[in-house]
Amino acid sequence: MARVSICIPVYNRPQEVERAVRSALEQTYQDIEVVVVDNASTDATWEVVTKLAEADPRVRVHRNESVIPRVRNWRCAVELAEGEYVKLLFSDDWISPDAIARSVEALDRAPDAGFVFTAMTWHRQVPETFYRWREGRMSSLEFLVRSATVEDQVPVSASCTLIRRADLVDVFQDELPSNLPFDFTHGLGLDGTLLWRVADRYANVHHLPADLAHSADPHAGEPNTRMQIGAQQHEMMWWAYRNAFAQSLLASRRPAAELRALRTALLVSCVPLRPSAVSRRNFRLFRLMFPGQWWKLAPLAAPVRSLVRRRLRERLDPTIPL
Repeated sequence: MARVSICIPVYNRPQEVERAVRSALEQTYQDIEVVVVDNASTDATWEVVTKLAEADPRVRVHRNESVIPRVRNWRCAVELAEGEYVKLLFSDDWISPDAIARSVEALDRAPDAGFVFTAMTWHRQVPETFYRWREGRMSSLEFLVRSATVEDQVPVSASCTLIRRADLVDVFQDELPSNLPFDFTHGLGLDGTLLWRVADRYANVHHLPADLAHSADPHAGEPNTRMQIGAQQHEMMWWAYRNAFAQSLLASRRPAAELRALRTALLVSCVPLRPSAVSRRNFRLFRLMFPGQWWKLAPLAAPVRSLVRRRLRERLDPTIPL
C-alpha cells in the first residue's frame, strides 16, 4: 500500500487531467498511488485516464455511473485512497516533481501540524505566485485569522497541501447551511472548509515557501471556482467563502477567547470600518452568519490587530470582482 495518495477528481477535462496525472507520476517521491475519479465525463476524459492507468500500475481509476455533485466527487476520491497522506489535486492543477517529497519530509517532522502548504503559482497571462511566507510552523490561530480575509494570503485550495487522510475523511462536508440571501449551490467555500476544519484540530500548520503547486484556468469542462459564476455574481462568491468560514467557527471547539478573536477577524474582513451604505449592509449580513453570537467579539490576537490597521487604510467592497 502506497504511503501517499494523490487524488484527482475530474469532469470533462481530458487535457488538464493528463497534465495533472503526469505531474503526479513524475514525483521524485516514489511511494505513491494516483487515484482518479471521473464524474461520468461526456468527452474523452475517461479514455485518457484509462490509458494512463494501463501504462502505469500506480494509477487507479474509477468512473461514476452518473454525474454527482462535485464535492461528493472529491470525497469519493479521498475515500478510495489508501495512503496515510493525501494530496487532493484538482484536475486543472499540477505539482512540481519534488512537491510530495518535500511535503512528506515536513509533515513527518511536524506531528503537531494539521497539514503542509506550499506556495502556488497561477499561470495566467502574467503568472502570479501566492502563499509565500517564512518557512516553518505557523500557528493554526494565525492561519485561521489570515483565512478570515479569503484574500489569497493563505490557501483555500487543497492542491498546494498535504493532509493526513484520516483528518480529511473526518472533516468532509457535502454542503453548508446558510442564513444569507444568496444561492450557494455551487459548492463554493467547501474547499476552504477542508483546510479550516483540519487546522482547527491542531496547534500548527507547516509552510514551505517553495513554488511547488501550479494552476491555470481550464480550457473546457467543469469550470473552476473563479469561472463557475458570472461576473455579476462575484458578490455571491465573496460571501460564500465568508459564510463557509463562519460555519467552520460555529462548529469549532477552540477556546472561547480564540473564537472571539476569529469572529472579530471575520467582521473586519466583511465590514468596512468607516461608516457607509456598504458597511451597514455588510454588518447586517455578518449578523445573519452568527445568529445569537455575533456580538461575542474581542480582537485579542496580534494578527487581528494588524488586520484592523490594514483595513483602516483600505476600501472594502464585495461587489468588486476578486
